[in-house]
Amino acid sequence: MKPNRSLLGWGVFLILAGAVPLAARSGYLTNDQIGRLWQLWPLILIGIGLGLVLSRTRFDLIGGLVVAATLGLMVGGLLAGGLVIASGGPCATGNGSVSFADRAGAISTSGAIDLQLDCGDLNVSIAPGDGWQVGGKSSDGKGPDIESTGSSLRVQTARDAAGPFWVSGLGETWQVTLPGTPRLDIEIQLNAGKAIVDLAGATVGTLDLQANAGSVALDLTSVASIDDIDVQLNAGSLGVVLPATSMTGSIHANAGSVRLCAPPGTALRFSTGESFLSGYDYAGHGLVQNGTTWTTPGFDDAALKIDLETVANAGSFTLDPEAGCG
Repeated sequence: MKPNRSLLGWGVFLILAGAVPLAARSGYLTNDQIGRLWQLWPLILIGIGLGLVLSRTRFDLIGGLVVAATLGLMVGGLLAGGLVIASGGPCATGNGSVSFADRAGAISTSGAIDLQLDCGDLNVSIAPGDGWQVGGKSSDGKGPDIESTGSSLRVQTARDAAGPFWVSGLGETWQVTLPGTPRLDIEIQLNAGKAIVDLAGATVGTLDLQANAGSVALDLTSVASIDDIDVQLNAGSLGVVLPATSMTGSIHANAGSVRLCAPPGTALRFSTGESFLSGYDYAGHGLVQNGTTWTTPGFDDAALKIDLETVANAGSFTLDPEAGCG
């Protein structure tokens, strides 16, 4: 029987895309090794070239397999979070080494926060009062573009130099301190980077977080209040420490892994998708499954409830992992 070449290529891709995170989790690959997988991209061109040279021969499938294997290794590296945190990655910490001037301001009773970082490290924290501050390092000491009013703050990677998003930030580091007094709607977009977001003490309306090829640790443990979250992870890893307060929202993982840590005594309801390429480790945590929904018994009458849509496409969700969610 002649093999289906399209399915063969997909098989090779999926095997390697899954094997890399598994090897990383088992300790067979270091972060540095994973971070260097992105450097294999020239093999894609070689594979295409082999396909052209060997066309109409019995070896013509070799080029396609080289391309599939290379893409599988690169995507596997993204899933393992190695691209953005290892020293060999294009967004390695330390590329930006020149401190830029701190900027500060204040927000009144309510405000909108918009943080957009391309290629770098983002650290977000909360301080008492109505003041905000942005500091950090970049490659040229200029730092990000910042726009602010009495009710808004926007911080965005500078666009002075031409180039794709994954090199525009050149490994910048931002330290962003947000005010704890006003009610904030927060939007964060991270493209190829690493973020630590600790919202302890914040009063949050909506949190909108998007991470593309990134690693994010989101700590909601001690928020004063939060209405809902909308999180999208596209290739990478996400850890979320859920709050000890009621909240609704959604978390979608496309080619990524999500870790959820819930405080004791909080009722949970997680609805899931039906993709055969997804995994949900909710069993054994006191949740009852009904179709694609997992629920804490007595959810409707609980004082503290967290109701989330958790959907993975070629990804996974893990509840209360031993290693935590940091």
